[in-house]
Formats: sequence, structure tokens, C-alpha cells
Amino acid sequence: MPEGHMMSIEEYWTQRASGYSGTVTEQIEKGTYSHWLNIILEHLGQCGDLDVLDVGTGPGFFPVVLGRLGHRVTGVDCTQAMLDQAGNNCARYGVDAKFKRMDAQVLEFPDETFDLVISRNLVWNLDDPKAAYREWLRVLKPEGKLMIFDGNHYLYLYDKDYASQAPEYAESHDRIGNVDPKIMERIAEELPLSSQRRPQWDVDTLIELGVRTIKVDTDGRDSLKVVKDGETVYLPFSFFICATK
Repeated sequence: MPEGHMMSIEEYWTQRASGYSGTVTEQIEKGTYSHWLNIILEHLGQCGDLDVLDVGTGPGFFPVVLGRLGHRVTGVDCTQAMLDQAGNNCARYGVDAKFKRMDAQVLEFPDETFDLVISRNLVWNLDDPKAAYREWLRVLKPEGKLMIFDGNHYLYLYDKDYASQAPEYAESHDRIGNVDPKIMERIAEELPLSSQRRPQWDVDTLIELGVRTIKVDTDGRDSLKVVKDGETVYLPFSFFICATK
């Protein structure tokens, strides 16, 4: 990632760390984490304790959720403030997880280390997402699963069909940790996935990188519904991808 982008993104998420941590703990306390956990368990298809890598762990959502099930979770993030929050949250919930500061696009792990590589709301703000996917598949064991939760966060900047989404998205990010959401919007203007319709891009890229199977859930609850040429078209915002190496 160019140094300018890396530094800007790290500074933004450093400011967001405390507020984002509050969102994560609220999801855990209120039980809404089960939405993500149920999807994971549905697609996992494996028994026993797994070696899990959470890329872009943030405040440690997956280390807590999966660690409480007995899985061995390692979380990586480029932002130290997020890792500090993750460590605190795991201690709060009695989970033993490992955390390392690391660039998601250049992982410092041997080949075929993990049974599951998982990520939530990270890929969209990477400068070289294809390199990241290549790395994540490299550290994944054969038959292992790659699970991605992400969304078309800033596609409204480039795609007229998504433009109607902009006010709602901006409002949802207002006053999160008292951080101006326009900061990330300005960064996102220069990031490659902001202009790509997803998960189409992800599916094409993962097939090109040699995955064996791919399953996609576009979660129609927050899809945009627009009329084009007299037909109703559904445009996904959030989505889930499960790829098998």
C-alpha cells in the first residue's frame, strides 16, 4: 500500500478505535453477533478446534466470538489502537487470542498455516485487494475456508445507480466516535474498490487466483432496488463470500 494511503487509513482508524470498540461490544452484549456467527457456522463444515486468522481484526469481534467456541484465533491489524482495543475486549470476555500488527497485504505467516481466514469490513479499504486475497489464500490450508464480510461502501461516489444510497450511508456514519466521516470518504476516492461493483469483482478475482468453490450471499435486506429499462434491479450493499481453497 502506498505510504500515504497507509498512514491516512491508520490515522483514521486510530481515531475510530474507541467508538468502533463500543459498537463491537454492543453487538456482543445484545447478542446481535449471532447474525455473523450463524453464517460462519452454516458454511464452515468442519468440526473441532480450528486455527483461525482474522485479518483486519479491529477491536477483536471475531477473536471474541470464535474464541469463545474454543477456536485458536490470531488477529492482525495495521492500527495499534485497534489491537489495544482487541486485547482489552478479549480480556473482558475471557478469551485467549493472539494479536499482531501487520499489513493485511503482506502477511508474516508461513504457507498453509490456518484452517479459516476471515475478515469483516476490511477489503474495501485496501490499496491492493488482489494482493491481499493472494496472501490470504497462501496462508490457508488446502480445503480451508476464506470468509469475507464486506460491502459496496463508497460505490455511490462513482456509480449513479448507487448514488441514492449516499445520504443514508453518510447519516449512519455521522458522529461515530466524533470522527468526521468525510475523512474516509476522501481517502476512499483513491481506493480501487470504491469504483467496483462487488461481489462481482471478488468472485472474478478469487476464481482467477484458483479457489475451488465460491458461495455468495448478498443479504437482500439492505439491497438497493432500482428500476432500469422497465425492470427491477437489485444492487447489493453488504455481502458474504465463502471460498474453499
